[in-house]
Amino acid sequence: MKFEYSLDIPVENEQVWKIMEDIPLVAGLMPGVDSVEPFEENTYKGILHLRMGPMNFNLAGIIGIEIDRASSKWMIKANAQDPKIGGGVLSTIEITISQVQPTTTHVTVNADIQFSGRMGQLGQAIIRKRADSMVNEFTQNLKDALMKK
Repeated sequence: MKFEYSLDIPVENEQVWKIMEDIPLVAGLMPGVDSVEPFEENTYKGILHLRMGPMNFNLAGIIGIEIDRASSKWMIKANAQDPKIGGGVLSTIEITISQVQPTTTHVTVNADIQFSGRMGQLGQAIIRKRADSMVNEFTQNLKDALMKK
């Protein structure tokens, strides 16, 4: 499933980059993230608690981060599983950060999220609604975090 969100934030893009380069802070902006800890270079281990429909999932996995300021891109690739229930998530989230005015930054979030196992069996409507909600909440949390600074 693919999702796209765009928002303008009344801050300079350097403020956005400072938050995006602080991986534990960014992880805290994603709903359901329980923990994130360094694993290898540009790689983290994390746990995500997620409720979809009638089921609760505890996903544990590996998260890779790529930051390329030259092309204004920030990307996360995550692969997580819940071995107890038998479901998983494979996701790629790419964020483009661009300065549109001296004090306004445009942020575009493109997410491609795939569910497998029991998670994938919940039905497109439930999955789409929950994934859409998570990406939307992340973008709002990012905006809120930037406005506090």
